[in-house]
Amino acid sequence: MGREMHMMFYEIVCFSCKNVFRVYEGSGKYREFKRNPEGKYCCDECSHKIQLEAIKHFFR
Repeated sequence: MGREMHMMFYEIVCFSCKNVFRVYEGSGKYREFKRNPEGKYCCDECSHKIQLEAIKHFFR
């Protein structure tokens, strides 16, 4: 019999799109959420969009 590995994760609501996303044990967002569960967190897709908007406005 093989052993199954179970990764710990949290399900978090994205503050931007309101979709639920998972952060897995070992990731930076996981550690950040463990330290501050009341903070504002966004999914990878929204994070990327926010970064692109910031870069776009920086060069204006």
